[in-house]
Amino acid sequence: MSITQRCKQLFLSDALAFLAAIAAGSMIFITNSYLDLDIAPTLFYITLVFMSANIFSVPVFLTVALSCIAMLSASFVVEEGYRDHRLIVGFVRCLIALTTITLLALRSKRATDTLRRKEALFLGAQKLSHTGSIGFTFDDKETVWWSDETTRIFEYPMDVTPTATMIRARTHPEDLSIVESVFEQAARKENLIEVEHRLLMPDGRIKHVQMIANPLSNQGGRLEYVGALMDVTASRQSEEALFHSQAKLAHVTRVTSMGELAASIAHEINQPLAAVITSGESCKRWINRPEPNLEEARRSLDRIIQNSTRASKVIACIRALSRQSDVQRKAEVFDEIVNDSLTLMQHDTANHQVRPNVHLGAAGAYVKGDRVQLQQVIINLIINACQAMTNVHDRARTLRIHTSVQDHEVVLEVADTGTGIAEDILPSLFDPFFTTKHNGLGMGLSICRSIIEFHGGRIWVSSTVGVGTQFLFAIPLTALRHDQ
Repeated sequence: MSITQRCKQLFLSDALAFLAAIAAGSMIFITNSYLDLDIAPTLFYITLVFMSANIFSVPVFLTVALSCIAMLSASFVVEEGYRDHRLIVGFVRCLIALTTITLLALRSKRATDTLRRKEALFLGAQKLSHTGSIGFTFDDKETVWWSDETTRIFEYPMDVTPTATMIRARTHPEDLSIVESVFEQAARKENLIEVEHRLLMPDGRIKHVQMIANPLSNQGGRLEYVGALMDVTASRQSEEALFHSQAKLAHVTRVTSMGELAASIAHEINQPLAAVITSGESCKRWINRPEPNLEEARRSLDRIIQNSTRASKVIACIRALSRQSDVQRKAEVFDEIVNDSLTLMQHDTANHQVRPNVHLGAAGAYVKGDRVQLQQVIINLIINACQAMTNVHDRARTLRIHTSVQDHEVVLEVADTGTGIAEDILPSLFDPFFTTKHNGLGMGLSICRSIIEFHGGRIWVSSTVGVGTQFLFAIPLTALRHDQ
């Protein structure tokens, strides 16, 4: 049963209440029938008052009611009823009855008008927010009722009486167990039911809906659940679009960082390649000797294989950073991620005359995340730290990189000995497009925060002007291997 149908029943019950009031008023006058006063006009006035209450506005209704009272009084005066004591008593009783019924009708009319106004506001709010009302009972039989907006969400005809079978028919097959759990919770009479599931429309469209319901005991002792059902499809689609946009933006930032790391990349590739060439020439010399030294040649070949593997890993890491791919969250050793990032940054730190102070204290700590994204965060923080120490000449340029395990979290600290950041700027550092660099985009730290929050972690900063800045982030620990 829809809310509109229930409101119609409510209005019908109001009409019956009016008729009952008329009958009650008639009985009052019947009890006074021993009087000589003609009660027909009074009954007419009462009927007129009730009719005007259903038809006219409050000011017009009051005008009609006061007119009836005035005509009843005028009739009493014209007919000289004041000469008879019994007629005076009857007139007073009729006047009191008419006045009382007028006040009751006015109160009922105001309540009905308020109900109609609230219903209009309620229905308008439901349409704007795509939120419908729903109620159900699941004790001895399954009974469901809902509002017109819920009917539109499920895309059923307005004149159809809702049933639990109709809900199941619209539920996505993979989410049927969720809906069944709602019915089971209702059968157990739980205090709060809150679920989110998908609907599969006849044309193949998928909707996401969220429902929350609370129990309400009715007069019959049955437990009825009433609540709200919201269509959150647009919200879920927006979240998905935002996630893809952030992923694309993160890719652009990685590519930009790759440009800044070009010298480090060239160094990391040239170094093993040079070792390969040297080892290859050595191997050739050991073989070309009058008596070939096969053992030394074998060692040279081993060095060739080791350096080739190292170069291959560097290239694979670079390709991963530059490639736009889906996020892959899996168990990774956190210190290995940090160490790989430091390997790529070796030449860059040397170029900035920065002395790394590295302490990897999270040995054997596993995190569940995307290796490339976490490397992107670490590389970005190291680049920022190196650039922050560019103008430092009166002390050592020290880059402190520490990892640790604290309270079931893996914590990374990247600290510099730069000029520091003003306290009033710190709260804005992670805001999109906020930058302290002349040619910066202001997206690096914002993306870092998005990546860390995507991994269920948090990132923060502290700084002292003239001393340095510390960036820290923590992500949940997945496992800890104690044999490290």
